[in-house]
Amino acid sequence: MAASSLGLAVIAAAWFTESSPGPQVLALAFLVASVLAAAAARAMTGHRVTVASEWSRAACALLGELGIYAALAGAVSLAGAAAGSTANGLGGPLGPSLQGTMIGHAGGLGASGAWALAVVAAVALTLNHTAALCAAGPAARLPRLGAVRLLLAGLAVLLAGPRLGLVVVLVLALLGLLVTLLRPGGGATGVAGYRGDGPVSAWIGGLVAGRLPPLAPLLVGLLVTCMLAALGLRNLPGILVLTPAEAMLLAALGSSHLHDGPGDWRVPAFLQAGEYVFLAAAGYAGHTPGPVTFGLVAAVGLRHLDMAYRARQRVPLSWFMDRRGQRLPRADWRGFGWEGRMILIGIALLGSLTTPVFVAMGLYLAGLEAADYIASWRIASLVAPRPGPRAAAVTAAGPAGADVAGVGLVPAAGPELPPGASLVAGGPDPAALAAEAESDHNVG
Repeated sequence: MAASSLGLAVIAAAWFTESSPGPQVLALAFLVASVLAAAAARAMTGHRVTVASEWSRAACALLGELGIYAALAGAVSLAGAAAGSTANGLGGPLGPSLQGTMIGHAGGLGASGAWALAVVAAVALTLNHTAALCAAGPAARLPRLGAVRLLLAGLAVLLAGPRLGLVVVLVLALLGLLVTLLRPGGGATGVAGYRGDGPVSAWIGGLVAGRLPPLAPLLVGLLVTCMLAALGLRNLPGILVLTPAEAMLLAALGSSHLHDGPGDWRVPAFLQAGEYVFLAAAGYAGHTPGPVTFGLVAAVGLRHLDMAYRARQRVPLSWFMDRRGQRLPRADWRGFGWEGRMILIGIALLGSLTTPVFVAMGLYLAGLEAADYIASWRIASLVAPRPGPRAAAVTAAGPAGADVAGVGLVPAAGPELPPGASLVAGGPDPAALAAEAESDHNVG
């Protein structure tokens, strides 16, 4: 049903690219069907839901909503190309009255402004999913297809065109993110695995050995990155364009920490926000087309959500192992990690190669997601913890509790693995890699 919901969302997105009322009504009908299919998929959750199916439903929900965002921005681009001018994306019975207002100028005029709105909405959406997982912990429900956001956006398109639809989803996504982050406390355990650290961040964190709290250095780096992005990366001469990436490396000092402080559950969302801000600013400074920037943000968001679910369910990703010889989703080696991607994009901006690097990185991450799904998610036979008292009570360290190293949770149900066993068939022999992992081990 989740796949059906995604398929219906794709069909709705295709119809939303048309500017006439007939196709837009048809798009809204398919969007309603997609929302209903997503609700049916959540209702069909049984007592034995594999971690692969849980991640598949989350991915379908994210991709379906991102597809609608891209379609709304694409509709503005197609309308401008057909009219031979810079269309503003406002139409319908209320569109003319919104011309010249803040809605008509939000993000900028024309197609570039619409894609800017879509990029910010995509960032808010992915951060919303991450923050919700961190706040709810092991009892987190599956991320939902944004029924309210999408249905209101569909109605807004009928009333005033695709630009108003983008403004609606953006405002609602930001409000949802704000509500989640302002919760008095989080119930997550092991959110350090939700960070999406790469090898550089893991190595830096290992030097501190978990003695530095993660939130303070992260906020400093995030503040510097946001200030430089607001000033414009194109105004930074030469190698100074790497300054935001260097500032965000302050967050790597806390990568080995257990993230057990009262506000540490917010760290993954803030950390990923810094990466998204830099990617969007680099795309703008490098004159990268809006669809390309949107595609990279979507691919990075899917990667972050994948890493969070792997940490939550202890589905291995790479050859990283802990001292017990079990492979853990600690460092995103093949995806470069958030710091690796920021450094690569900074170098691309320095060499005026942002567009080809954005395209290459987006395609690489998309292919990597497909390969990782086939290599590990599909053969994962563990059973995901269901929302409820039993899942929420999984807090004791050990084979069926919270991981003391801060890399996620062991599902309360499902087969237990013997020490040294790999969760992925055909994976590297833990005994052969234990010595190498011991030297690289950096988990608090």
